[in-house]
Amino acid sequence: MDIILITGSIGTLFILMTIGFLIFRLGMINRHGVTGLTSLLVNVTLPCLIITSMQIPISPDLISDMVTIFSIQGVLYLISFACALVIPVFVPGTSYERGVFRFMLFFSNLGFMGYPICEALFGPGSLFYVSLVNLPFGFLVFTAGVLMLRPDIGKELNLKKIINPGFLASICGLILFLCNIRIPSPLSDAFMLLGSTTSPLAMVVIGALLATLPLSTMIGDYRIYIISAFRLIGIPLVLFLIISRFIQDPLIIGVTVILAAMPVAANTVLLAEEYHVDAELASKGVFISTLICIVTVPLIGMILL
Repeated sequence: MDIILITGSIGTLFILMTIGFLIFRLGMINRHGVTGLTSLLVNVTLPCLIITSMQIPISPDLISDMVTIFSIQGVLYLISFACALVIPVFVPGTSYERGVFRFMLFFSNLGFMGYPICEALFGPGSLFYVSLVNLPFGFLVFTAGVLMLRPDIGKELNLKKIINPGFLASICGLILFLCNIRIPSPLSDAFMLLGSTTSPLAMVVIGALLATLPLSTMIGDYRIYIISAFRLIGIPLVLFLIISRFIQDPLIIGVTVILAAMPVAANTVLLAEEYHVDAELASKGVFISTLICIVTVPLIGMILL
């Protein structure tokens, strides 16, 4: 296990957040600029990333591995849903804050952190499995995730608020994947370039949002540490205890468990900002959980290896 590579991947996130923090504090971007960047990310670059991540050729081996991976993901999401349903009830906060906590518990940072960390732990052969795990992520973020943040949207049955670019991209990407259709160049290249900007820009936006908060507020919210403990340690360990009884392939076990141990998804901030809930709370969750995972991810890796 190469701890230097793992900490390097996490360190990259903090450098990007620091850049966002500094450009906000130096006046190079203001709150309206952050809102505009968020809209660009949610409505353009993230949908492109979702579609390109689903451009995987189908093969018999892939179908077999898909069944296993998706079964494990089903177990993971059941565990995460149970935690998201129960834990925020015992954590003080408004209804919108509890929605952010639910999103934090349910969704981890699979994309930007998942690929480099799994490669460092398990080698290049693991990246194929990371792509499979990411397949349902975009669809769930823009359906279940949106309803976690804004349950009132489900009560109103306003389809315009649910059928958004991310949701449509997930449906489109899934259809292309199932039909084994490849997007032709140069359109695929354009989508890939736009999608590749999502992770770094998202971290810059998080840093800019953190710049609006006092340092004591940023690190002093004990509720974030409770959520992070379940996100980083509780959920992946429960998943490991369950699937290790039934799955024999150590690579599949390792990839799925380590991805479950990733910190809070950067999408938490983007969607909290887009849907006008507590983006500052979401930013603190991403920052603190990413900081703590410098210790927890290597520990989980040692258990797996």
